[in-house]
Amino acid sequence: MDKRGSIIMNKAESSVHDVFTKYDKGAKGYVTRMECKSVLEELFSYEFELEHVEILYKEFDNNKDQSIDYQEFKVMHGYLKELQPAKKERRKSIDINNLFSLNPFNSVSAGFPYDTYDDKALSTAELAMGTIVKKAIKKSRRDSTIMLKAIAKSVYPLRDVLCIQDYPEDDEENERAGAMNMSVQIDFDDLFDDDSDDDEEFGNPMDPDFVSAFPASEMRCLALVSHNGMKKTMREFVIANKNLLKKFRLTGTNSTMTMLREVFADEPAGTVIFGPSCASGPLGGDAELVAHMVNGKIGGIYFFQDPMDSHPHRADIDCLVRQVLVHNVMIAETPTSALMINNCLRHALAGKGKPELIPSFFFSLQSPTVEAYKRNQKSVVDAQKALIKKG
Repeated sequence: MDKRGSIIMNKAESSVHDVFTKYDKGAKGYVTRMECKSVLEELFSYEFELEHVEILYKEFDNNKDQSIDYQEFKVMHGYLKELQPAKKERRKSIDINNLFSLNPFNSVSAGFPYDTYDDKALSTAELAMGTIVKKAIKKSRRDSTIMLKAIAKSVYPLRDVLCIQDYPEDDEENERAGAMNMSVQIDFDDLFDDDSDDDEEFGNPMDPDFVSAFPASEMRCLALVSHNGMKKTMREFVIANKNLLKKFRLTGTNSTMTMLREVFADEPAGTVIFGPSCASGPLGGDAELVAHMVNGKIGGIYFFQDPMDSHPHRADIDCLVRQVLVHNVMIAETPTSALMINNCLRHALAGKGKPELIPSFFFSLQSPTVEAYKRNQKSVVDAQKALIKKG
């Protein structure tokens, strides 16, 4: 590794990294547009127009911070390298006015086979580089679309839980959303063939059934809690992850427990084990969960809070979250974080199991700051004892 913490690279990648570092003036960790132009020209032995660099910048600056770091540049270089013609001498690139021409036989490219990259076809260096930039961007966008659609198919059963958002329609808001690297909304109807029933029969590929390495009775409870505005979301989440969730003893506040019993009503007797039930949150349910957690009965909590509503038991909610911190218990407060944790839970229980991935379900833990607090409290008590003894 070098002083920037770069991972071990193969020879080709190391060469790219060396050139990138050479032009990264001041070791900023990124290259400006002019620096990027210099890096590209040295690597490809072609002159790049600033317009080309600007187009590449906008395409591969994924986090929209107006800079290209090494990882972003490596992706850019990969696409350009894949389409690079067999030319060694540096040559002038195409003018920007002809960069995105859709006609492969225009005045600049007359006689050029659009999809061919041999030396004869690319005798006009200007056309070659302009076409490469254009095709690199087109391929990058196509690959991104393919990747997003593949991910969308996987999350299809959870589309209503995740609520993937689109760019705002307003231009100013749209630009601001782009700066925040928002994802594009997926039209799930387009993911499946019109003549197929996949969209109706599509199961949840993220929730295969499996045999748990540990019986639920040997692990601490998994608690599920949701505010009124998130009840429907919690129900959909449970239905989509039944095979995993039923590997734990399940507990929660009153309405959530009622929902769990309904969802698992058709499971064979003894398949699903329920832990202690609690009251509704505003009636003390959250406080009961705190008591169970302090007594070592809860190893993790899924707490879907409603951020758009006020809650009369705000103090109880804050107490629950604070005690989660004190006792170092696993918690997921959004459907997204819950889905990510699900993967860890499944990995920990499948096969021979890896209980070290979910220690709070087997041991009583605490925040690293608790010991310091205990020492401070002991000193306070000792000081009071000394005063009493002296008096």
